[in-house]
Amino acid sequence: MKGIWKAIAYFVLYFGVTMILQMLLSIVFMAIGVANGLNEESLIMEFAYNNILGMTVISGILTVGVLYLVFKLRKKQVKQEWKLNRFKIKNVVLASVIAFSFSFLFALCTYNIPMENSIMISKSVDFYNERVPLFGTIMMVANLLVIAPIAEEIALRGIVYTRAEKTTNAVTAIIGSSILFGLMHFMAGGIVLVIGATLMALIFGYIFYKFKSLWVCIIAHSVANLPDFILYNKPDISGGIFWGVVIFFLCVFIAGVFVIQKTTQNDKV
Repeated sequence: MKGIWKAIAYFVLYFGVTMILQMLLSIVFMAIGVANGLNEESLIMEFAYNNILGMTVISGILTVGVLYLVFKLRKKQVKQEWKLNRFKIKNVVLASVIAFSFSFLFALCTYNIPMENSIMISKSVDFYNERVPLFGTIMMVANLLVIAPIAEEIALRGIVYTRAEKTTNAVTAIIGSSILFGLMHFMAGGIVLVIGATLMALIFGYIFYKFKSLWVCIIAHSVANLPDFILYNKPDISGGIFWGVVIFFLCVFIAGVFVIQKTTQNDKV
């Protein structure tokens, strides 16, 4: 049980630091709004909300720094502790295939369900782009494909999973870290995103268990975020096209899992 409590403690540290940083950053941006002549509370709050993408990017980078510092102060070998191991390209490809196909399936199933965080981020992207062309888009790409995957995978797989697995087993570690991953997305999209994030995290946990490298998980996580860009402008996917795409990606996902199972079994022989 000691490993479980350690895993939970590290998750609380990660989530708590992220929330505190975002609260502090919101105060900073509100102060910037006041310094720029905004004197109405509604306008100040709107200015802060428009900068939510900036807050997300900055807090993500700083949180990773805090986690790294904590492990260094405890004289831990970060590379070994977080399993930043070398990997094979074929493993990255296989992991990315199942991550992308599952993510695309979930995105299709929730296509017409508005996500609060997506709406706020979209407004923030437009806010930045109006001031500096493409700046908001670049920040969104950096956050979804680099910063978020690195921060979340270090915290949930590199730290929470590894701590839980040491004193329990892989199944418990996968399920436990996945539930925590899902719960931390509640404020971003409610119960729908909690379910989707939990299921997606089960895939990441499976990938981590099979390939023993956090780098593979980080890359797969980045690829899993690609449907957010592909479906960003809400293309028309209905009727026969919808079901054709669903069946295609479902088959790809099943085939990918099958190949991973066969590949990892052969590697053990």
